Amino acid sequence: MKKGTLLLGGCACFLIFALLCFPEEMLAASAEGVQLWLTKVFPSLFPFLVACGILLRIGAAQRMGAALRPLMQPLFHLPGIAAFPFFFGLLSGYPMGAKLTAQLYGQRQLSLADAQQLLAFSNCPGPLFLIGTVGVGFFGMPAFGYLLWLSAFLGAVATGILFRRKKSVAPLPSASASPYQPLTEVLSASVADALRTILLIGGYLILFAVLSAAMEQAGLFSLLARLLFFLPLSTETLRGLCSGILEMTNGAHLLSLSPDSLRLRLTLVAFLVSFGGLSILGQTFGVLAAMPISKKDYLKGKCTNALFSSLSFFLLYPFFYPYAQKEVPAFFSLTETSFTLSFLWLLPSLFFLVVLFYAIFDRG
Repeated sequence: MKKGTLLLGGCACFLIFALLCFPEEMLAASAEGVQLWLTKVFPSLFPFLVACGILLRIGAAQRMGAALRPLMQPLFHLPGIAAFPFFFGLLSGYPMGAKLTAQLYGQRQLSLADAQQLLAFSNCPGPLFLIGTVGVGFFGMPAFGYLLWLSAFLGAVATGILFRRKKSVAPLPSASASPYQPLTEVLSASVADALRTILLIGGYLILFAVLSAAMEQAGLFSLLARLLFFLPLSTETLRGLCSGILEMTNGAHLLSLSPDSLRLRLTLVAFLVSFGGLSILGQTFGVLAAMPISKKDYLKGKCTNALFSSLSFFLLYPFFYPYAQKEVPAFFSLTETSFTLSFLWLLPSLFFLVVLFYAIFDRG
């Protein structure tokens, strides 16, 4: 506890020092963080948060869990309801998987042991970020965005299987059905909860954008890159890797500009986006504040997930390289290439939506 306090205090002092020494650069970084939150994170994540809140409050997650128990129980040794945060985490990105896991734990739908195990593989990067931002925006190759998402999915499944307990924990006593709430109350509570979460995410995003800029201005990333000179990587790649450990988006962008081989750079990006960086860790621990989880076990799970994802990408890269066409739209393209690749995320998405509709409308 004392070490953590000293580290946090040291970071705060360093941030104040950077704000005084580099005010213009810090202001620009803060403005960029606000713009990113308002134009990218808020519009994409807020509707998902509201929709998930509504589904949880009307009991759809429980019925979906009953439908997917034959999948989750043998594969991960988890109750069927664990499929809800797992699939939504894959479809919407950070930190949706952690948020939904915390909500299910708070409703006594998951035990602490089940929630801890689920967190190791349910908190994942989303397809909009991987395909749109990284694949198209950074590398100009949507095919690799699809492969990054597929690798994140395969890494999550492998981590879930590796971390499953040998014997399933006895299920919790069935939680009593929630009393009927008027639709206006359900909607108001879901919107309010989503706003609290999105504000927390925005705060962490802006803070780490400023901290990343402070480290860049102070030359810390360059220093770390020089300290790692023994690795067979260029200085630009090392700077991108060090930056990505702090904030994955900036790290992925720097890696897209480095001179090393494309396969190596994208494999490192696969590691960074599956790990999430310290910024995503802060957001995740923020939404998990009410859960007494082991942070050490969560970090172990995320590192394992990142290793599996990067290994999956490295092995699958030769099969996707022929599809790496520049200037091909990521979504809704009529070309044969992008239509084929779209099925990598459309098929699991459609499967999830079919099960979800069945859970909502099946009252039996």
